[in-house]
Amino acid sequence: MAPRKPRTTKRQQRKAASGCELVRAPALCNFGSAPSKPYVMAASEMYMGGRSSTGSVVTKKELQVKVVDFFDYNVNDPNTGVQMQVNNYWWEVNQSLFDNASAQVVDGSDQTFCRVRRLEVYVLPKKGFNLTGEANPPNNTNALGMFTVNCQVPSQAQDAQTTGPEALATNTQVTNVLPQIDTFWKKVLSCDLQKTFQSGVARPYLRNHDSGKKCAQCLFSMSITDPTSGGPYLPGSQVDDPEYGIRVKVVLHIDQPISVSQSAALTVFRNEDFSKPATNILGQAWSPPATSYVQMAVTGARDHMR
Repeated sequence: MAPRKPRTTKRQQRKAASGCELVRAPALCNFGSAPSKPYVMAASEMYMGGRSSTGSVVTKKELQVKVVDFFDYNVNDPNTGVQMQVNNYWWEVNQSLFDNASAQVVDGSDQTFCRVRRLEVYVLPKKGFNLTGEANPPNNTNALGMFTVNCQVPSQAQDAQTTGPEALATNTQVTNVLPQIDTFWKKVLSCDLQKTFQSGVARPYLRNHDSGKKCAQCLFSMSITDPTSGGPYLPGSQVDDPEYGIRVKVVLHIDQPISVSQSAALTVFRNEDFSKPATNILGQAWSPPATSYVQMAVTGARDHMR
């Protein structure tokens, strides 16, 4: 009787077919495999697949920053007395929210394009029932507290100029806001500027200023109107009241590049005693940290100080 061949599992058959042999590692529960032939890296693969290569990258990513701003929508102009019913919200793109380049190696290396990638706009509804200011108001004034918010994201088909061409609406939203007893923020605009301008045909509405050194972007325009007539929302005697306004909340999601020139306060002090890091015995006296050029990179957000 011929001897029986040793049985092989399907896993061992797949390993044999792929040219790899199973490495028995009892401490790792028999996990792992090694190629049967030595791997030779080609020159074209030196910068691929995360393998070891020459050089290193320090700064590559942007900071994701969330900025929250509040302002009061108002139509009153104390200089002219004309009702200005459109409020335009501008953002300076030539700025660095983390301006830390006090020790610049090359002039202008601290200037970054601070891009607003996405935004949301909210308004605070009027308080319900008591809109007339009376001590015991009638329960019929909710209609006075209703208003319509018209928002749009302006664009242009030309390059940025000093005066600027006429704006063309891209992302538009009309929202009817009702008075509330338990007041909460009502979202009236949500726009992903990355998608709005990704085609390159419609461009952000930009305007140069400061002799061309700065460039501002109009993020959105807002007008609050009466829902029945479409005219400006100016209830009752508050037409000429400069203090009348509707609170607006703007949330900006920003991509902030890290400028190539960064600085930090540090120093190296030399002495001859491990036990006295700040004491000079025979050498120069200790000096506090001074601003010096460094290289920085974003590694993540932490919550260790809470």
